[in-house]
Amino acid sequence: MAADPTILKRIRGCPFARGGRVLVRFRANGYSLFARRSGEPLARLRLTGNGDEVVLLYPSHRGGWGALGDFGADVMPLDEALQCLSDNPYFLELRQTFG
Repeated sequence: MAADPTILKRIRGCPFARGGRVLVRFRANGYSLFARRSGEPLARLRLTGNGDEVVLLYPSHRGGWGALGDFGADVMPLDEALQCLSDNPYFLELRQTFG
């Protein structure tokens, strides 16, 4: 499976990613987001295979990706996941401090 150009465009069009702040890589049935300057992992949007639904994951302190909270990962539409990232204080800071 190859990266979907429509999904890439939607991710890159988000406020936190505009201007090249975020590097997006498609790998293993999902999109991994990295800070372009530092290369630090930011988030992962893992495709579920059901339309544009994704699982939003964050870097785990144990390595790899993990869900936030005690109840595991939530499945949500891509637009909702992108809104979660856009509303996240860390991504707001990334947007404001990148220059």
